[in-house]
Amino acid sequence: MPRKRLAQWRPSTNGSCCFDYCSLFMPQTTLDLVTKRSGGPHAEVKVDKDRQMVVLEEEFQNISPEELKTELPERQPRFVVYSYKYVHEDGRVSYPLCFIFSSPVGCKPEQQMMYAGSKNRLVQTAELTKVFEIRTTEDLTEAWLQEKLSFFR
Repeated sequence: MPRKRLAQWRPSTNGSCCFDYCSLFMPQTTLDLVTKRSGGPHAEVKVDKDRQMVVLEEEFQNISPEELKTELPERQPRFVVYSYKYVHEDGRVSYPLCFIFSSPVGCKPEQQMMYAGSKNRLVQTAELTKVFEIRTTEDLTEAWLQEKLSFFR
């Protein structure tokens, strides 16, 4: 299976963990899913430390932000790629592809570093431009997402 290079998880000399951006792989099928541009599936993606890969954890169809937040773990980071039907003030409709980094307060520092260290490369590889972060799953609401997207008009 073709893969895109993202980052490699490796232990540091002092026993903590760090990222080296050279070989944590994202399977091409996951990359294809997260780069769809047509209001298609929504993906919850996680870093699998044991397999050293960014993997698709769950795929959703037609799910609201409020429903999506109930699917996210409250104490573990996740990446979400979410295609949202956005109605502009002038009536135009668009389907922006949003990258949402959920990094809840109370996560293990090791997990936070692992996700934060791979976020930018994942965003660049998937060519995502609407990038947002939440610190609690309760923040993920339709009003919050509309407010964030209104910046892009």
